Amino acid sequence: MTGIGTTPKSGVTVVAHSGRRLFRDALVAWLGRQSRFDVVGQASDVAELPRLCALRTPDLVLVDGGSDVVATLGSLTEIRGGCGRTRIIVICDEVPAAAVVAARRAGVDALVPGALGLDALLSVLHQQARGPRAGVTVPTPGGLTPREREILSLLGAGHPARRIAAMLGSSVGAVENTKRHIYAKLNVATQCQAVARAAALGLVPARRAPVRPDQPTRVPELTAREADILRSIAMGHSVRQTAALLEIAEKTVENTQARLFLKLGTHNRAGAIGAAHGMGLLDHLVPEA
Repeated sequence: MTGIGTTPKSGVTVVAHSGRRLFRDALVAWLGRQSRFDVVGQASDVAELPRLCALRTPDLVLVDGGSDVVATLGSLTEIRGGCGRTRIIVICDEVPAAAVVAARRAGVDALVPGALGLDALLSVLHQQARGPRAGVTVPTPGGLTPREREILSLLGAGHPARRIAAMLGSSVGAVENTKRHIYAKLNVATQCQAVARAAALGLVPARRAPVRPDQPTRVPELTAREADILRSIAMGHSVRQTAALLEIAEKTVENTQARLFLKLGTHNRAGAIGAAHGMGLLDHLVPEA
């Protein structure tokens, strides 16, 4: 999947949704192998799609209809209000009459039964990517700028503002100002919240730890206390707030946090969120809303 701060493929931009982590990862990986398509975001909750589409204004949205496709379709109407030209494609187990009606109301462009396989899905994607929807009003996009995406990606990799400024040939003040714009667009208040939010939406590249032959898995086992602190970091809490929430000393938070950073291979709180997202640890710790 193309990460923020990289040059995207000269193709069709796609946002992918599925509440099933393994299915979503497989779908994104499969799309990433298609030369024409560039995945620019992903969501585990269909309710996140309107905001994600407003941030990235994709050409296509690929939605996993899940076990109740009619209910899923009913949740897609908001996308049309913010991304009128975006094509919406829904994968479903079957296509009952009620789904056809719901799809029409939601402005969905195609329903693809999963039983038809990947070849059929790819064919539909190509058909829908031929051009924007005709006769639809296009609102002014309020998404992330290329520089905002670049800085968000660097924050997710754990770089502090001063280092980002040096890497981009900018000033610390300019980076901090851009961070404030990012916070407003993501509706968050802190850097850690921004990285956690962006990670949940697939707006920052997941940091995958290399796998060694003698270590078949690189996902660390966290203690209950480390998990509590990771959850608190993802929620944007300071060390003092975490200590008060968990009813422990601030020094205990700092010491446990240091061990957590070591396990995740990072050096700060924002980097810990980016690393934990790449390992799939956040899925079980914090809600993605």
